[in-house]
Amino acid sequence: MGVDIHGVVEGRLWGNESWARDAQWDVILGLHELRTGRGDQLSWHCLFGYSYLEDIVPLFDQRGVPADSPLRPDAEDPEDAGHSYSYATWAELAAVDWDEPCMEDGRAAFYHVEQWRRQPDGTLAYDGFARASTDVYDEAWDRFGKDNTAPYDWPEGAEVELGEYVYRPLVFTRRRLVFEDTGKWEPVLSVMRTLAGLHGDDNIRLVVYFC
Repeated sequence: MGVDIHGVVEGRLWGNESWARDAQWDVILGLHELRTGRGDQLSWHCLFGYSYLEDIVPLFDQRGVPADSPLRPDAEDPEDAGHSYSYATWAELAAVDWDEPCMEDGRAAFYHVEQWRRQPDGTLAYDGFARASTDVYDEAWDRFGKDNTAPYDWPEGAEVELGEYVYRPLVFTRRRLVFEDTGKWEPVLSVMRTLAGLHGDDNIRLVVYFC
């Protein structure tokens, strides 16, 4: 079946009001009500440090479960299948620089490349990023040598052209991973943004786990 991401949006409702400062954290929505499916493991790594497909520096790296979270009893149950818990408040998410490169040491990706498609007039149009194929590695071996087959080892300014596509080294930003690679996180963040506007940025958080 494979691993999937699960979790909840929690809130201290009206916690920014003086009469509700002692409000307890409650579950507002399940993550499954806002996003479904797998296939965006790179965003899991970028946000929460799970699924190490690239040398990405996570934002909220498996921080565990907050002590006052309603999910705490499940997380402490040795028979619970969930693992790799983490969380982020809306205040933390709202402060993220989504355009900041997020690769260790600023290096390009090992497994992924930018993909540019040759147009009829000879110009190139960006066509997203993709996992480098065996053909790309083989062509890099021929062009740059056996020690420079991985995209992050290609010479500065290097690219590989195969058929109608040109492949270039890729330095991931958080925006590329969380928004451009998948549309699954925008509904989650949109709901959190709305709730935070009512209840306070520090009173809305996302708690996630994997199983």
